[in-house]
Amino acid sequence: MSFSDRMKELVGQGLSVSKDIASKAGATAQDLGGKGFQASKGFLNKAGAKAQGLGEKGVLRLEIKQLEGQAQKQMARLGSEVYSLLVDKEIDSISAETTEISIILGDIALIRSGIEKREAELQSRK
Repeated sequence: MSFSDRMKELVGQGLSVSKDIASKAGATAQDLGGKGFQASKGFLNKAGAKAQGLGEKGVLRLEIKQLEGQAQKQMARLGSEVYSLLVDKEIDSISAETTEISIILGDIALIRSGIEKREAELQSRK
């Protein structure tokens, strides 16, 4: 075998080995890339769920604050109505069954029920 034939043979073997190494390295890199993508996707899904949960909790807290504000307004309305009945209309006796008072007390009870419902939901999400 001549020197040039031997060189052609060695170069051919080198190319064959290089192709084999490149194909194995490419498959390994692709496998690692796929695993990295899956891990990132899983992390982002968990982070998204956590952010959504925090957002829902924030909404519940806001709703509770709004309902508490409504309850305070109704209590002020109740006091005003009691004053009006006793002083302006000169009614000697009022009770929870007095029409004007019972309506306001019913509104306050509904608001309190809404607050308790949202607080229970907030506790269940913790």
